[in-house]
Amino acid sequence: MTSHTFYPSHSLHTHAWPVLFGFLLSGCSTLGSVGADTFTLQGELPADFALKAQAHYGGPKSCSGRGHVETFKDDYEKAPHGYRFEVPVGYRDGNCDLQLVRVGLFIYGRYGENDWQETYDNGELLVVAKATAEDGNNLHGHPAPIHSECSWLFQESRLNLGISKILSCKGAGARLNRKQLPLQTIILSFTVNPREEPYRDNTWIEFPEGWRPCLPKEGWQQCQDPPVFKTYKNNNKECTIYPNCTE
Repeated sequence: MTSHTFYPSHSLHTHAWPVLFGFLLSGCSTLGSVGADTFTLQGELPADFALKAQAHYGGPKSCSGRGHVETFKDDYEKAPHGYRFEVPVGYRDGNCDLQLVRVGLFIYGRYGENDWQETYDNGELLVVAKATAEDGNNLHGHPAPIHSECSWLFQESRLNLGISKILSCKGAGARLNRKQLPLQTIILSFTVNPREEPYRDNTWIEFPEGWRPCLPKEGWQQCQDPPVFKTYKNNNKECTIYPNCTE
């Protein structure tokens, strides 16, 4: 791309420069910018967890069709770790003052080193004009910390890669009062339930040694009655029980 340099013409009268300068400033004012008011979203993540938060902004009817998204990310770490996001509660797009309407949460977890051994679940912080007592998170004074418990649900991989897992995080959300949100600190922390369970009910049967997979009924996914047990493959091994592979 050819670069161009602007050389002021000597024929441009001196009194025209303030007009031109004002025009340039007015053009710059149409650029989007975040608002000065923010709130803090922070908490704790387990080892091998990451978090992405997407702040969504919208405007009144006069600004129909305009919106904006700000993204925040805390990456994986091998040990439990904290995160902290400073989230603007407003965004200016030209002459439109956009307000924060929600924060979408993407909770990522990994249970191995392969690309397919990574998954996620969703949560949401919904910003409302007026929270009610039923919302359970009015922001008078200091808001109550939010705790989300995540569980791993296992199944046989459909691609015959071994055991695959689905992440399920309960309680990863709240309704927040817009007027009370600036300068507040919202604490949202995640923990992992050490107990893993099958993704589908009655496809594995639990024993003191662990879970054993069973053959399904014809045309069904659930176990036969009485159950007929089978083996499964994991890490290139023939296994009879999960998670220890052999009894």
